Amino acid sequence: MSIVGRDIQLTQLHDLLTARDRGAGPIALVSGPVGIGKTALLHEFTQSAAKSGSLVLRAACSPRERANSWGVVHQLLWRTGRFKGASQRTSDTLAAVSRSLAAVTRAPEGERDKAMDEFCAAVMELADDHPLVLAVDDIHEADPESLGCLGHLARRMVASRVLAVFTDRPQALPPYAAARAEFARQPGFHQLRVGPLTVGDIRLLLTERLGVPVDEAGAAEFHAASGGSPLLTRALVEDTCNALQGTYTSAAALRPVAGEMFDSAVVDCVHRVSAPAADLARHLAVLGPDALSVLLDRDSTNPPTRHLQELTQAGLLAGPDFRHPRMHTVLGGEVSAEERARLHGRVAVLLHDNGAHPATVAEHIVAAGGIAESWAPPLLREAAIEALAQDEFPKAMRLFDLAHAICPDGPLRASILFQHTLSAWQVDPAKAMRRLPELKEALQAGHLTALSGAMSLIKNLVWHGYVDEAAEMLQLVDRQLADEPDEQGLAEARALQQWLSVLCPPFHRRMFGEVTPDITEELTPAAIAAQPRLQAAAALSVVLRGGEAEEAVVGAAHVLEMSSLTPTLETIPLALMTLFYADRTEQVDAWCTTLLDAARERNIALLSSLRAANLIRQGRLLEAETHSDLALSRMSSQGWGLSIALPLASSVYALTAMGRYDEARARLCRPVPKAVFQTVFGQHYLYSRGQFHLATGRLQAALGDLLACGKALESWGVGDTTLIPWRTGVAEARLRLGEPDQAVTYLQEELARHKSSPRVHGNALRLLASTMKPRQRLQALQEAVDELQASGSDWLLAHALGDLGRVYHLLGQSNRARVIVRRAYRMAKKCHAEPLSQNLLPDAERAAEGRRCAAGHEVSEQVHDVLSEAELRVAALAAEGHTNREIARRLFITVSTVEQHMTRVLRKLNLSRRDELPQGLDTMGGSAAPAVSAARG
Repeated sequence: MSIVGRDIQLTQLHDLLTARDRGAGPIALVSGPVGIGKTALLHEFTQSAAKSGSLVLRAACSPRERANSWGVVHQLLWRTGRFKGASQRTSDTLAAVSRSLAAVTRAPEGERDKAMDEFCAAVMELADDHPLVLAVDDIHEADPESLGCLGHLARRMVASRVLAVFTDRPQALPPYAAARAEFARQPGFHQLRVGPLTVGDIRLLLTERLGVPVDEAGAAEFHAASGGSPLLTRALVEDTCNALQGTYTSAAALRPVAGEMFDSAVVDCVHRVSAPAADLARHLAVLGPDALSVLLDRDSTNPPTRHLQELTQAGLLAGPDFRHPRMHTVLGGEVSAEERARLHGRVAVLLHDNGAHPATVAEHIVAAGGIAESWAPPLLREAAIEALAQDEFPKAMRLFDLAHAICPDGPLRASILFQHTLSAWQVDPAKAMRRLPELKEALQAGHLTALSGAMSLIKNLVWHGYVDEAAEMLQLVDRQLADEPDEQGLAEARALQQWLSVLCPPFHRRMFGEVTPDITEELTPAAIAAQPRLQAAAALSVVLRGGEAEEAVVGAAHVLEMSSLTPTLETIPLALMTLFYADRTEQVDAWCTTLLDAARERNIALLSSLRAANLIRQGRLLEAETHSDLALSRMSSQGWGLSIALPLASSVYALTAMGRYDEARARLCRPVPKAVFQTVFGQHYLYSRGQFHLATGRLQAALGDLLACGKALESWGVGDTTLIPWRTGVAEARLRLGEPDQAVTYLQEELARHKSSPRVHGNALRLLASTMKPRQRLQALQEAVDELQASGSDWLLAHALGDLGRVYHLLGQSNRARVIVRRAYRMAKKCHAEPLSQNLLPDAERAAEGRRCAAGHEVSEQVHDVLSEAELRVAALAAEGHTNREIARRLFITVSTVEQHMTRVLRKLNLSRRDELPQGLDTMGGSAAPAVSAARG
């Protein structure tokens, strides 16, 4: 590639060459930053001058040779004897001068001046024989003696045939500054500025190298990456050409590709700038612009402005950061590990003193491998907690590790270790357990207390099945509280007891004996505000043990209103479970929706799990499976601990009801801890597994799971709740095993215990009806349908409607049976309950269903045009098989009004009987459906 972008400077130099021939004795100083192409420009000019007949004396300076006295002058003289045309006398004179200069290195000043006079005279004599060009590259790096000699020469060059061309770098320090001033005061002095390449220059360079025209946009990207530095630009061009391997066409967009040559050019560039600027570049690569700005602001002894400017002019910087991200990596690799750690430590202190965010300071403390400042451990802990809130577990673990490592022994170190262990349980419980001996020591030493985390530690031990270890830790806490009674510590112990009593009753007995926690006066607003975790557990306990649910529900809602999302296993889940087990499905849905909008990863898992269980209650099977899958995918099995049983239970139940048996079986193959069956969540799992066995024909296995579930719940004192309708499940298994008498016993007990629960009572009544004669069965099923319509569970209602339709068929009311069964079928399809929907219609009707739906759609549009909104609502319910009295009750109108509407409906539609009404009226125009929903609510 030829030199580009330097036409102006070359023209100026050639003009000075002409002036020299006229005896002007000019001096040209070519200035520009590192890598700007001064050397290439000087070489291009001297080659041209030599071809035109000039005698060129060359020298190149280097900081490594600055201590070599007269080194630059010797470079200028050492080849003079070989110049073609030089007289023997001139050559001998120059050689003698060279020897003389070497001899007077340590001579008195007078003798040095005499030697320099001889040098000047020899140069002038040489210029008499030949037009002369003295070319010195990087003169600012010349040794002091040579600088003095060249200054001596400059004062004598006026009216000579000598052109002196020097290159230098701006802002060079003494002793060059004095010599430069000497050059500048001469009448023939000219300064030439060499600036960066323009976009147009780079475009020409690329076109020349590629042999294909390059557009301005492509050249602009190269300019942005190199800052117009010829050194960096040429390297970038070569790397790009090597990557393209001749495949570029002018139609393609050209993007710069940085590779090995660019890396080398960056390193070369940094090695050419001043030492302070080079250090600054390396520090910038290690620390980044934000940290570096703080460091620079505090570094008042060595202002960095000129060094930043030097790096910017060299094409490395654009503002406070490097032009190309690859520069960070390249220059960062030039810094030793020790220096890197020192830099990060220094910046961490400065950032902390300037009030930087803890996470920013922590990054530099980690990079430094820790610092000795007393504020460092708590700051690292704070940053770790923030990382947890952002679901950055690996980062949080690293911060906790370092905080613990650099913290001296005491309460702070114990607190850091506790939080580290608590967090590690979410990822690797086995690793967390390895910290237990050290935590025990901290507890025994009094560094860890009930208030500073011991109780939360015990809960996590229990939650992951380490009951013996939890009991041992609890004994240590009890001794602490016995020696130093503390009201808050005792409250924490009471909260633990309450928590265990409702979720893990066997563990409660193991750790506290048969003592039942007192929950009186724990649901008042004042108590909830003081101890929300305790009150959430108390509210759940009230519901599970069959107490006054309304007060508990109000208390749970209060807890939710004042609680924030946290990664704990307590307050919010306990409050939501209170609403869930109190059958407040709409409230649970509303709270889960609100909380999920603001939740992070771990909270999403917990909330999705609870929402899935709530959706099962409503028969929304597909949504329940979606939320179960979301919950299981957002947290590892280790992170779930014993609570993994709840999302698995919901998933298995939903998949079974939808007929996706292989997927349900795969969920059941997922291992769960043995201790899970000692928890409330484990009973959900047993019940769902029992339902799977029922659906797949393994009746004895189903009976075993359901009886085990019931035995556990009854032994824990929660058998009277609607928690899990295990008796109905046992009864269904007994019926299918041909044991109706035993089934009736369970169903009658279920009915007696749950009169206030439409969902449980209605479903039990539905099953009990199957043991009755048709007339009795009809009445029982009508009552069951009424209850299940009020329960909000469409799936259970579809079961009841299907049974009711079959009874009508047995009693000879085929038309009404057909209408009701079709309604059940549509409801089952809406719930995605494929096994149920396939069993509801006979094969012949199932094949005709599609044809009827298509025809019904046309009829529906006609009906919508002729019926009023009130008539349409009545017609929709009548088409579903409801009696006039049922329609009146649901629409809150009189029976007489229903009869009048029906008369007009049949007349307008030209029908003779109500069973001729078209199906699908409840989906038309949005009129009927809202009214029916309101009636059911």
